[in-house]
Amino acid sequence: MANALLQAGLDTLTFSRKAFMGLIDSIPEDKLLHQPSEGANHAMWIMGHLACTDEFFMNKLGDRPFNRFGDWEKIFFMGSKPSPNASDYPSANEVRETMANNREQLVSWVKPWDESKLLSPLPGDLRNFATSHASWISTLAWHEGMHTGQLAAIRKSLGLTPVLG
Repeated sequence: MANALLQAGLDTLTFSRKAFMGLIDSIPEDKLLHQPSEGANHAMWIMGHLACTDEFFMNKLGDRPFNRFGDWEKIFFMGSKPSPNASDYPSANEVRETMANNREQLVSWVKPWDESKLLSPLPGDLRNFATSHASWISTLAWHEGMHTGQLAAIRKSLGLTPVLG
């Protein structure tokens, strides 16, 4: 993994996940469904969404089989709406574990990429998300950062003191 471009992308993914986990782990479990405003994402939805996003891209870019995505797409992926009902979701531990496992798999999948792969364009409509495999890694980290900002808003609406990831 001597490729500086790949290392920069992986470092960015590591940073974004660390920041995310620093905030998510500071939200009490009984507040994971708290919405700071009507229709806003809550922490449970965001965790499941990130788990689904990693899995979606591994499938679309690497033809890797879906694990939880098929079961979770309707509750966590694009177009789904956060529900205030805990019974609509798997346990927080299951979602956290899936999120961690999917990221671990994604990083392992990406690590062997060489410069040719990193600079190659994404297929079809995925080019709307990023132009190359290298920029996709950074865009994935940006996506996680955007949702980390939503966690910050959730925490603020709960009156929790600020933390850094």
